[in-house]
Amino acid sequence: MVAVNGSAPPAIALQHVSKRYGDFEAVSDLNLRVEAGEVLGFLGPNGAGKTTTIRLLLGFLRPTAGTVHLLGQDMAVPKAALHARSQLGFVPDVAGLDPAATGKWLLDELARLQRRPPVDRERLIDALELRSQDLRQPMGQLSRGTRQKINIVQGMQHRPDLLILDEPTEGLDPLAKRALFNLLRETHVRGATIFFSSHVLSEVEELCDRVALIRSGRLAAVDRIDDLRAQMQRRVTVQFAANTFTIEAQLAALPDITDLTQTDSRWQFLTSDLPATLRLLATLPVVDVAIEPPSLEDVFLRYYRTEGQRHE
Repeated sequence: MVAVNGSAPPAIALQHVSKRYGDFEAVSDLNLRVEAGEVLGFLGPNGAGKTTTIRLLLGFLRPTAGTVHLLGQDMAVPKAALHARSQLGFVPDVAGLDPAATGKWLLDELARLQRRPPVDRERLIDALELRSQDLRQPMGQLSRGTRQKINIVQGMQHRPDLLILDEPTEGLDPLAKRALFNLLRETHVRGATIFFSSHVLSEVEELCDRVALIRSGRLAAVDRIDDLRAQMQRRVTVQFAANTFTIEAQLAALPDITDLTQTDSRWQFLTSDLPATLRLLATLPVVDVAIEPPSLEDVFLRYYRTEGQRHE
């Protein structure tokens, strides 16, 4: 993919990408562009196509149709793919790591394959509080959290320009999660691109400005979190000095109002027209009001509440 007007090419570009296994289509017509330096959250329930998409990005799978470019390189061209992988960091599920290998051997071997020196290894080991004896033991004898810390180090030790993480906090305790998030923020500040796949919505909300939601192998939405929230209803809780049937009728007449309920003098409802709601409340005997913005979980459930489960 050639840069436009001398600008940097996107870190990730999927164009009409599909992957079929016989009659089964794991992903279908994916179009996704992630700019250099962006932090993108990648969300979807089990079986939605997340793992297949990541394997296509990394070149572990070839698309049935469409093109995959990483850092301006066509992943279907072996020489270009090799160049892209040297600038790429990947943190997979720890289950795929050799249980007989020691952490030290794993880090050295992957640094060799990445063809870039592990310039950040010691800093990462310190930040994640890994002990030297942890690196000398076979991976299969370590706790899942310790294995995941070593996994994070291998993905970041060579200071990659593009970092792809697949459920990176699995097995980490709260302190280790906080250390990882600090490292990811530092990675973002230096200009690297981060593709963050997770089922923990609060993590995505904390780290990412934009998200891609995949459902049944298709992208259901790609947008900034704030813009997705703006499309959602807000929950409003109002307490009035007195209750009358007039108040109920006026609230019920609000545009786009749902789930109107009353408990004593307190009313709750959902609305997507906040200006109209505020104009009405300004004319009523309001004692207290709380307006809750929709969370990323609300957005997620909106897209997936009717989605059936299937396998990738």
